[in-house]
Amino acid sequence: MAYCVHCGVKLGDGKKRCPLCQTPVYDPAEPRREAAAPYPVRMPEQELKKSKRFLLMLSALMLLMPALLCFIIDFLISGAVTWSGYASGALVMLFTSVAVPLQANKHQVYFAIASSFVCLNGYLMLVEHLSASGPWFFPIALPALTLAAVLIFFITKLYRDGWLNKLTILAAFLAAIPAECLFIEWLCNLSWGKGPTFIWSPFVLAPCMFLSLALFFINGNRAVREEVRRRVHF
Repeated sequence: MAYCVHCGVKLGDGKKRCPLCQTPVYDPAEPRREAAAPYPVRMPEQELKKSKRFLLMLSALMLLMPALLCFIIDFLISGAVTWSGYASGALVMLFTSVAVPLQANKHQVYFAIASSFVCLNGYLMLVEHLSASGPWFFPIALPALTLAAVLIFFITKLYRDGWLNKLTILAAFLAAIPAECLFIEWLCNLSWGKGPTFIWSPFVLAPCMFLSLALFFINGNRAVREEVRRRVHF
C-alpha cells in the first residue's frame, strides 16, 4: 500500500503521480536516469580562452586607433614618418608585452618578464634608429636591460619558490636597484672612454642598501616582523 509523501492520499498500483496534488511518485528500487542538459555545458577553460581572446581584441583595437591617428597627423604635417614612430612603437610594445603573457596558461609571470624584455629592447632599437644619436643601444641599453631582467627573474623565482616573503622580496629589489645603477654608470664610463669613477650611483647605493638591510633585519626578528605587519598590513 503506497501513499503520497506530500498530501498522504492513497495511491493505486502503477501510479506515477498523485491524483490529488500531482506529486511525482518514485520507486527507490527503480534506477533513476539523469536528465539530459538542454544545452551543452561550457567548461571553465573555454570561458577563460574566450575572455582572453576578447581582451586581446579589445586592447588591440584600443591601441590601433591612436597609432593610426599619430601616423596620419605626422604624415599630414611633415609629409613623412618622424615623431609618430616613437608613439606607435610604444603602443606596439605595450600590446605585445601584455598579449604574450595572456596566451600562456602557466608561468605567466616569467612570460611577462621575457616579453617585456624583448619588447623594450626592440623599442629602444627603434628609438636609436629614429633619433640617429649614435650607437648607445648595444654598448649600454642591452647589457643594462639584460642585468635587470636577470635580477627580476631570480628574485621572482625565489619568491614563488618560498625563499622570500613580501617583506624580503622588497628588500631584495631595494638591493638590486643600486646594483643596476652601478652597472649602468660603469657601462656609460666604458662607452664614453672615462675612467672607472662612480659619481651618481653611490647616492642611490647608500639609501637603498640601508633600507634593504633594515628590512632583512626586521624579517629576522619575529616580534618586530609581526608588529610591522599589523601596523602596515604587509
